[in-house]
Amino acid sequence: MKNSKTYEITTISIFTALIILMATVPWLGYITIGPVSLTIIHIPVLIAGMFGGRKVAVSLGLVFGLSSLAIAYLRPTTPIDLLFQNPLISVLPRIIFGLALYEIYRFFSKLINEEITAISISMVVSTIVHTTLVLVPLYLFGATTIENIFGDIALMPFIWAIFVSNGFLEALAAALIGTPILKALYTARNL
Repeated sequence: MKNSKTYEITTISIFTALIILMATVPWLGYITIGPVSLTIIHIPVLIAGMFGGRKVAVSLGLVFGLSSLAIAYLRPTTPIDLLFQNPLISVLPRIIFGLALYEIYRFFSKLINEEITAISISMVVSTIVHTTLVLVPLYLFGATTIENIFGDIALMPFIWAIFVSNGFLEALAAALIGTPILKALYTARNL
């Protein structure tokens, strides 16, 4: 039991350092494209959460959310980034994401016998869930601000465009980057 606790703490520590590095180095974790940022910091959260379990996933979801909140205050690069100064948009969805990704991975691991396929599908579905969890409060709490920033804009098509473009690219990145890394971690652990 003591070793599993140490294992969890070590996993959380290593991936926390990675998330902080990705958040603080410009264009590494938050890649600005037009008025929004493409986020790839969710990939270490996915990898560690699927590898380390529920506590690791939720802990790193919190770290991810806090890094998003900090960057929104310290280095906003787009007008939309200012909305992430609200913890209901930046932090809470990422904590829920941590919970969800672990359950999604457990579900697909039981449903699909092929490990690589289960991991890839879990990465994609979890990323789509993450995008949804962020865009819903962005719409609920930021609609007025978005309309003030961009003028007379059709808000739902704008949110839908972010979902389709960012969601697709982030899901693709998660599957292509996260799957081989998680598979390698499982292989190394089983040696």
